[in-house]
Amino acid sequence: MARKTKEDSLRTRSSILDAAERVIIQRGISYATMADIAQAAGVSRGAVYGHFENKMEVAIAMCERALALAVAPERKPGTSALETLYEQGMYFLKLCSEPGPVQRVLQILYMQCDTNEHNLPLLEIRDRWEMECREDAETLIREAVASEELPGDIDIGLANLYLFSLFDGIYSTLFLANRIKQDRWQVAEALYRAGFAAFRTAPELRKKAAG
Repeated sequence: MARKTKEDSLRTRSSILDAAERVIIQRGISYATMADIAQAAGVSRGAVYGHFENKMEVAIAMCERALALAVAPERKPGTSALETLYEQGMYFLKLCSEPGPVQRVLQILYMQCDTNEHNLPLLEIRDRWEMECREDAETLIREAVASEELPGDIDIGLANLYLFSLFDGIYSTLFLANRIKQDRWQVAEALYRAGFAAFRTAPELRKKAAG
């Protein structure tokens, strides 16, 4: 019997993680089993256990692989902080909405991962990823304030939360609730552009004067 190469092992591991995404989306993290994942991957249970000790290890690797892809593209030379913030928002909206590992894993983490001690490792991965996204956005907001693209009295925390709420609202309306059947990207871009324009000027996002 021919020995498996490193490339064979990596392909099997990738197939297992692909299968885990499909199985967990369908059955939920609590009800998916290693046998389910093995069957979906077209490998033996022994092959799955050869890569992962248990279901949670599979789920952790699945999430880490997908979120490693959810990274903002390199900033274009000469692009302002505010332009970069807008472009990154549209990039992530499209990335999260197109079928693929990122979409599936975010659906699992945000819609199927109950808050309990068994899911704690996955919740920590989710929270860490979201914190990194918020920190990156805050850096750009502060830079935009420093360059006077945004008002100097803008409430940084509230402005950051507004952008994430804008993203969540558009994503939920167009791609989860599926309220628009055609030209969804044209609608998504129009909504994000309108919301971003409000972000730049809304007095509600300014710090309240003391007194």
